[in-house]
Amino acid sequence: MTAIPSYILSGFLGSGKTTLLINILKHCKENHLKPAIILNELGSVNVESHLFEDEQVFELLDGCICCTIQDDLKETLMNGVKQHEKEPVDLLLIEGTGVANPLELVETMSSSPLLKYFELRAVISLIDANTYVDNQSIFTSKTIRNLLESQVKGATTIVLNKVDLVTDKQMVKVETKLAKYMLEGTKVLKTSYGNIDIPVLLEKRISSAVLDTKTCGCNRHTHEHGKSCSHHHEHHAGIRTMTIQDAPNFTKKQLKQWLKSLPEGIIRAKGYVKLEQKQGLYHFQYSSNQIDVSDQPQDRVIDPCIVLIGKDIDITNIPEVYGT
Repeated sequence: MTAIPSYILSGFLGSGKTTLLINILKHCKENHLKPAIILNELGSVNVESHLFEDEQVFELLDGCICCTIQDDLKETLMNGVKQHEKEPVDLLLIEGTGVANPLELVETMSSSPLLKYFELRAVISLIDANTYVDNQSIFTSKTIRNLLESQVKGATTIVLNKVDLVTDKQMVKVETKLAKYMLEGTKVLKTSYGNIDIPVLLEKRISSAVLDTKTCGCNRHTHEHGKSCSHHHEHHAGIRTMTIQDAPNFTKKQLKQWLKSLPEGIIRAKGYVKLEQKQGLYHFQYSSNQIDVSDQPQDRVIDPCIVLIGKDIDITNIPEVYGT
């Protein structure tokens, strides 16, 4: 069996990973390529699964595939090998959570026997040009700052996204910051809305899947591949998820007002809600202080829910969900 070309999509919360993934899938469809996708969410609900209904998708929920459910990732990958033998795919796309360390995913993909079946070609990290510099100061936790650094150091390709939201002066600050962490030879692609030259994005940029153990954080990195060590959980310090079930009906105005009233620590919100005087559930997303509510209801069975992801979410600081 020929090893499956594989790509890791990394990037902090709200950087645009899912949008880029959708653009990659459009390219695959246009070029008659069959992809397989692994989607990872910290919470118990993947509120974006409707975007991939026609694809071969493996969902990994309730944890991060680089640490807490790393074994689940390995099991999923091996199950994917069996599926590939029956229904071959042309490439594998792995979208980690916003707090996944790509270096640790590279380690997993490099372990035996996965290395035999998967050819890791690129680690693609998305950077939100509009928030990257601010995040360095907002997150005073050393582990979070180290994570942001690792998502740059661990990349073979950096997609500098949302460049339409920054001035030339701000862009210089972002590029200066990135230059401190980027490894020599890292490809940088600037874009907005994840619109990128997909063939360039998918070029092979890894000659071998090797983890730089100096960035691991262990003084003695002697544990076997595939076994986690205690530091694997540190980069989640301060990051929390909260799922609000059975949300009331909203008007669009009420929903937007509520989202804008969330504490500063909330980085991302998404979910399905009922809108006043309309049938069905409507998908919404909130990141970088921008709100997007779909115009069309979802034609799938799911309960109303709101998922919040952020820094040190305290339930007492979440504004009450008022609806109609």
